Amino acid sequence: MSSFQVQSLRLSGEKLPAGLTFVFGEAQLQGNCALLSAHRLREEFYGLPANNVVFHDRLLKEATHELGHTLTLAHCDDYQCVMSASHGVEWIDLKTSHFCNECRSVVQRRVTSKATR
Repeated sequence: MSSFQVQSLRLSGEKLPAGLTFVFGEAQLQGNCALLSAHRLREEFYGLPANNVVFHDRLLKEATHELGHTLTLAHCDDYQCVMSASHGVEWIDLKTSHFCNECRSVVQRRVTSKATR
């Protein structure tokens, strides 16, 4: 019988604790849970008009990024990969919501190995 551990992502509108500058989320590397804060992903945080398209795009990218950490992925050097580090929302806006080929291969191997356990 195989068992598959479900990854869990908690979304919060709260600001993350002081001292976590440029941190939009946290995840257990190779764990099963992650936390994502929407607080600094909104345009309004920066004094700009609300933009739900940008907000949802950032949420998708950072949720995928944090869940990638739970699947053993570290930060990627490919700035377009969703696993690239985000030191500001501008960096989030530059990357895509997709894994690069190398990161995608790691995720596929990880998911396959979890499913066959």
